[in-house]
Amino acid sequence: MKRVKVWDPAVRLSHLAMGVLVLAAFLTSEEDDTLPLHMRLGLGLLGVVLFRVVWGFVGSTHARFSDFVKGPKAVLTAVRSMVRGKPEHTLGHNPVGALMVVTLLVLLAFVTMTGIVMGLGPDWSGPLALSKSTLHLVKEVHEGAAEALPVLIVLHVLGVILSSVLEKQNLIGGMVTGFKRADDAHVEPGAPSALRLTAGFLMAVVLAAAVVLGLWRVLPSGVADAAPALLSTYEQQARAESPSFERFDVARGKALYFTEHPTKNGATSCATCHSPDARQEGRSPVGKRIDPLAPSANPDRFTDAAKAMKWFDRNCTQVLGRPCTAVERGDFLTYLSSL
Repeated sequence: MKRVKVWDPAVRLSHLAMGVLVLAAFLTSEEDDTLPLHMRLGLGLLGVVLFRVVWGFVGSTHARFSDFVKGPKAVLTAVRSMVRGKPEHTLGHNPVGALMVVTLLVLLAFVTMTGIVMGLGPDWSGPLALSKSTLHLVKEVHEGAAEALPVLIVLHVLGVILSSVLEKQNLIGGMVTGFKRADDAHVEPGAPSALRLTAGFLMAVVLAAAVVLGLWRVLPSGVADAAPALLSTYEQQARAESPSFERFDVARGKALYFTEHPTKNGATSCATCHSPDARQEGRSPVGKRIDPLAPSANPDRFTDAAKAMKWFDRNCTQVLGRPCTAVERGDFLTYLSSL
């Protein structure tokens, strides 16, 4: 038996990246505070999946789908041989493993895309705008597909362990080192030239990056800079409230932040709890730490329109004794965005 290089670095690294990103996405999926990070991880995962799909057409010999994806007959034959304890030796993925690889890639793409649709939210305009009821359905589908991922991953790992035992191969180690054992008589087919592999790699990276960056720009929920989108919403509301409205003003926003108002707890301003420098942490009246308000210090602030409205309603009522107008919300956010 001899050692043969099977998995190229692109396959191995994308395999590792998908595992790490899936785990991180699960760990950040439950809390509202980690939702922006969860969205970023989902975008990263989609980028890796897209790269792997493109690399499956232009990559090295055993990275290509044409090398390992087989029809139903070959899959059934491979299953029978494994049941008999005498699996057919394949240098790349065997037909059963190939089926799992394709299934996982499709499921990962589906989970990330439904997550992106959720991130666009009910305020997404245009011909593809979705109603809140439809988005709720998308959310249910997204969560159901995400819950299926661990099941498939466990089956994938168990299949790799079983194949390692039956084939007397260290398949897990092979995915780390890139090498597998083959018969001494085995002859590798002609590999693509270095120039073609380099061009294919660059194409896969550029296509995946273009899709991720494009989605980054349109997603309003903590992935792109959400302040301009929120200000645009407030501007429309301000014009509806006051036809004479011209633009938001940093000075008015600063005055709103620092001006004290009488409350049952004495004279209070936004700076009382959030500190005179909105880029610094604040403290509540009972000493609880408050994250910075300024988006420059806390990018996750004001990334969700619903949360922003709830924050303004609560704090304006506490400080001003009334809800803030759209002009006041826009002035306030304009001031914070200038810091």
